[in-house]
Amino acid sequence: MSGELVFCKITKINPNSAFVRLEEYDKEGMVHISEVSSGWVRDIRSFIKLGQTVVAKVMNVDDRGISLSIKRVDKKQENDKIKEYKLNQRAEKMLEMAAKKLGKTLDNAYDEVGYLLQEKFGTIYDGFKAAVDNPQALKRRGVPDAWITVLAEIAEKNIEVKEFEFSAKVIIKTNKPNGISIIKSVLSGMEKSGLEVHYIAAPNYLIKYRTKQAKKGEKDLTEKLEKAISAVKSDAEIKYEISA
Repeated sequence: MSGELVFCKITKINPNSAFVRLEEYDKEGMVHISEVSSGWVRDIRSFIKLGQTVVAKVMNVDDRGISLSIKRVDKKQENDKIKEYKLNQRAEKMLEMAAKKLGKTLDNAYDEVGYLLQEKFGTIYDGFKAAVDNPQALKRRGVPDAWITVLAEIAEKNIEVKEFEFSAKVIIKTNKPNGISIIKSVLSGMEKSGLEVHYIAAPNYLIKYRTKQAKKGEKDLTEKLEKAISAVKSDAEIKYEISA
């Protein structure tokens, strides 16, 4: 715990110190006036207020309690910790929603899947993201099938997954009398499979594919291109180059 950044709430202010509650551990800690700010602190109440939330660094843990420092946390560390804390809170709410769907309590959810997600994915939130991006990753790590289905359902409704774009430069050449029809057939097949077709200049085309599954994006694009190409492979020479 020593050296860890923790999210705290100021619960009591004395002339030379402040007591805080470590929100993630439900424990009490103390910040000495010398650890409130890097500058000279004449009045501690000028820097912190009762009920204020702060990010602090754990300096020492012993029989006397937990001593913390606010001044040893820079702005980036503070912002990152706040973001992490909010995501963890959000993940816990989603875990509770998943538990209710299965007729279980939040404690049940932690015992059956919550701690496992933390261990295998780093955080519960990352476990929820994996449930959307790659459900098999949860199965491989021992998450029960019933939970995987519900976790994916909750995540899809509550997590806005970034969309990734993949593109390919395609060259289509044919000497057949009905060459225009062949090219149209290839491009039509690509569009029907969910690809965007953009004309550059004959015989060059730009194909785009958008997906929320970044790891499978290039593979899916390749499969869709190959399927469209295979339909006219004997009638045209088609080459492509994929770029993310």
